[in-house]
Amino acid sequence: MIRYISNRGVQFYLFMKYLLVLFLILMAIFSVEAEEIEPVHYAYANYLGSGVYRTSNQDASLLSMPFSFEVGTNGQTSYGVRLPVSVGFFDFEFADIPELELPSSVGTLTFTPGVEFKYQHSKQLRIDSYVDFGYARNFTTDRAVSVYSTGVSALYDFTIGHYDSILANRMYYAAYSGNGYEAEDSYAALQIGIDTGFPLHYEIAGIKFQPRVFATAFWYFSEVDFVNFKVQSLDDEKNITLTNSFEAGFTLKFSETLGYSWAGIDRLGLSYRYSKNISVFRLLFSFPI
Repeated sequence: MIRYISNRGVQFYLFMKYLLVLFLILMAIFSVEAEEIEPVHYAYANYLGSGVYRTSNQDASLLSMPFSFEVGTNGQTSYGVRLPVSVGFFDFEFADIPELELPSSVGTLTFTPGVEFKYQHSKQLRIDSYVDFGYARNFTTDRAVSVYSTGVSALYDFTIGHYDSILANRMYYAAYSGNGYEAEDSYAALQIGIDTGFPLHYEIAGIKFQPRVFATAFWYFSEVDFVNFKVQSLDDEKNITLTNSFEAGFTLKFSETLGYSWAGIDRLGLSYRYSKNISVFRLLFSFPI
């Protein structure tokens, strides 16, 4: 059932304003010019996550919201609908921050609805899986692609002393194909990470939260191409690829979801992902691994 936490409406509005300021500051630091580019391929935006992506020849700012809601349960299995949405921004100026304004135009849009299943094998172990199929469009080039992805995860809860932790292992596959033009790519990855909470809880403006830290590593079975169409070359050395990478960061985990159950946020945090050719500052709204 979709619900709204009415007694937290004001707090949610204030947090969203602060979140917006934070994201706009990141975009100001790593500004993006509004050129006809294919940024960090936007088709993968819902799987790469929010952030300011920097390569040797392009920057891109992606904002992702992992909307989802549970439909029902059957024994130890719950199933639901995924509605992840990502937008890419191009025209932003530092002067826009005081007005809390988003950029005047959206460069890319990615929407990949799907279904998800969660099987609670034991009190500590949960197995998740999903299948997505959606659409992504780059408004600067007026091109679109079909996107599909599937994956499976194992999440194990444990405690070390007073520190509650989650060990996450994920394997997933994503691909896209051009709509009306020749373009296709795919990649598969294995991700392993740990998320740990401190034995501390705070409250600000009526919102209770727990500080947490995490670290995760990615191994790519096939590399992700981040290609600028203006410089795309048959020479692979001139194309940017995302190789095995490492990410670390922190989050604030809220005791209650802020906003709607299907479109709220249960965490807020920042992280940095490093790879040989790409560096990423990510803004987090949910479980980071």
